[in-house]
Amino acid sequence: MPTYSFVCDECGFKMDRFVSIVYPKKSECPQCHKKTFIRCIGTGSGFILKGEGFYEHTKQQGDWVKENDEMNKEREERKKIDPDY
Repeated sequence: MPTYSFVCDECGFKMDRFVSIVYPKKSECPQCHKKTFIRCIGTGSGFILKGEGFYEHTKQQGDWVKENDEMNKEREERKKIDPDY
């Protein structure tokens, strides 16, 4: 069960609750007892990338960076030899 943030539109009372996903979006406020206690969208979850594909992607990017550095070095050497290059 996820933790949701709730806020009352009437009195402004805020609270976090550990409730089911099917819990009503609007319920009774524990402070003012009006039916204006609204469930807010939370930020309690993270995004985790796992698996071999992400490692392979990183490895390929590392190889590309090495090749790019080598090409830049070759260009610099060529400019030293030929200033019009």
